[in-house]
Amino acid sequence: MKSLLRKVLSRRTRASLKIDWLRLRARLRHQRGSRQLLPPTNKLHFGCGRRAVPGWTNVDLVQSPFDLDLAAPLPWPDGVFDAIASQQVIEHLDLESEFLPLLDELRRVARPGCELWLSCPDMEKVCRGYVNDGGRELLADRMTRYPVQLPDGMPSSQMINVLFHQSGEHKNLYDFPLLRWLLEQRGFIDAQQLNETAFRERFPEFPPRRDDNVAMYVRARRASHESF
Repeated sequence: MKSLLRKVLSRRTRASLKIDWLRLRARLRHQRGSRQLLPPTNKLHFGCGRRAVPGWTNVDLVQSPFDLDLAAPLPWPDGVFDAIASQQVIEHLDLESEFLPLLDELRRVARPGCELWLSCPDMEKVCRGYVNDGGRELLADRMTRYPVQLPDGMPSSQMINVLFHQSGEHKNLYDFPLLRWLLEQRGFIDAQQLNETAFRERFPEFPPRRDDNVAMYVRARRASHESF
């Protein structure tokens, strides 16, 4: 059966079907319309992957302490988190059908004044990297963390495609004005563009990613009902 699917379906289609199955499984496990589940801590780390951080409620689609679908309603009551953080996740979500609904849910489960920290590839840095040197520095930076296998002789400009698309995994890149506007539309205010150093000074329990050459870190806070 697997060999037949490989012949009939593209790699991107097979990956999409797998993700849809994992999303369905996560919804059936934890998200059956209930908002009564109390989190183990008052700090939410979503999209944690295998980087579970002590003292945080670590969640992801699969292989996490608590698997859930971020594109579905979250299973917690209103106003249970004082801090929310995510690194290199939001670019994997469709802006309109997944990311904006997620921001609505994050605002719901956040207490007034809750800090929201998001990091993602910075569209401005990616575009500047192409203009400056055809993506060579971006490629060198990626190789220090995650080896990228480009065919021999392929120009480094392919790294721009990797950052924008990543074999179909990346759905939307952001610069600061765009992300700030989206946050403000969803009830998060005082957005500031910072860096990983500032993030880890605030939350030193997070392991370093060393991704400032390509990433944007943004901190905002949940507005009160009166000011939203």
